[in-house]
Amino acid sequence: MTRQTRRTFLATAGAIGLAGCSSIVEKSPLPMNGTGRNSRRKKATGPPVPAASDFEELSGWQAVSGQGTLSKSTDDPYRGSQCAHMVGSDATKAGCISRTLSGTDLRGTNFSMAVKIENYDFAKILIELVAPDGDNAVQLKRTLVGPSDRWVRVNFGVTGVAGTPDLSSVSELRIIGRPVDTNARDPIELFVDDLRTVSRPDKGAVMFTFDDSHATHYRAFEILQKYDFAGVEAVIPESIGHDGRLTTDQLSEMADGGWDMAAHPDVQAHSFPEYSPDDQAALLKRTQEYLQSHGFDDGARHLLVPKNEVGPNTFDLARKYYDSIYSFGGSPNAMPFENQDAIVSRVDGKDLDVTKRYVDYAAEYGQLVVPLFHAIGDGGEISESDLESLARYVRKKDVDVITASDLLDG
Repeated sequence: MTRQTRRTFLATAGAIGLAGCSSIVEKSPLPMNGTGRNSRRKKATGPPVPAASDFEELSGWQAVSGQGTLSKSTDDPYRGSQCAHMVGSDATKAGCISRTLSGTDLRGTNFSMAVKIENYDFAKILIELVAPDGDNAVQLKRTLVGPSDRWVRVNFGVTGVAGTPDLSSVSELRIIGRPVDTNARDPIELFVDDLRTVSRPDKGAVMFTFDDSHATHYRAFEILQKYDFAGVEAVIPESIGHDGRLTTDQLSEMADGGWDMAAHPDVQAHSFPEYSPDDQAALLKRTQEYLQSHGFDDGARHLLVPKNEVGPNTFDLARKYYDSIYSFGGSPNAMPFENQDAIVSRVDGKDLDVTKRYVDYAAEYGQLVVPLFHAIGDGGEISESDLESLARYVRKKDVDVITASDLLDG
């Protein structure tokens, strides 16, 4: 089994921003239905089946024909005595399992699930709700940029809708996984466990996040302040006060305006997983101590992972030093947010159409969308006028604008 290298990931993803993050480019969709997107499936009859599953019994689950295998595993389940073990097919490299729900009503329901990817650092995982047939479905897709070989709880947010799904009558639930790299040689191997359902809140939420301490973020602060919105600044301590970067006075003013000054360690040209565990721990502690020493104790609880790559040691250490972890996930997040063992998913905010669509989903499905930005204005990823356009759009929607501390503290 091979692991996807950083070089392969960057070739697949493309780098964005100075000392910033990487966003994954979609090259092909995840498989939908084994018999094709336009296939018709008769509405299931019988009593509704609960959507939640602890995978202690696999009798209700099956591998979709041609999309890999399903078996139980008693080796290191997330909870209980066993979990589901999925292996993708040789042809597609993707794995897909399904469960018939017999017309279950999932209106007002959000999902989270524990996932462990065995053989790829970068993968995609999707829950698909067939409602009630193959032409009408809701997709909840998440990109995982690590860690491999660790259980991570994913709070799934809606990323796409096919047809006109009726969530009062969901006939089937599918779980699909595949490598991010569409040229991958080996089928994906993953484990899933503890699929939970929760009643979603009446209102969704938006969190504006800004990476790398660019001086232009002060202008973002001024723009959002006009709408009474606060954001999250990902602070690189070593950059503060240098040309093109924020000053300590500006950080303090933004914090006084309700912003979180969060941690964004200076990994320079490397990713976190390229450092030794001791060096990773030193970076995490040094950044947190800087924030605390400047009075940013609330923000010092939150890590916005630089370059959006989370190795196993990074994940373990981040959970030790920080109360919440953020990284690219390419999707909104289910709410109420289950924080234990979770990484908050961020989306690339520079594509306004996609970001606004996710804001729509946040409002409709009671989710949290976390757009990320680097420099704004001239030479930046997004213009001041586009940021203001997004702020106006958010204000018109029935959503709250929150910070990382608001999410953590409820």
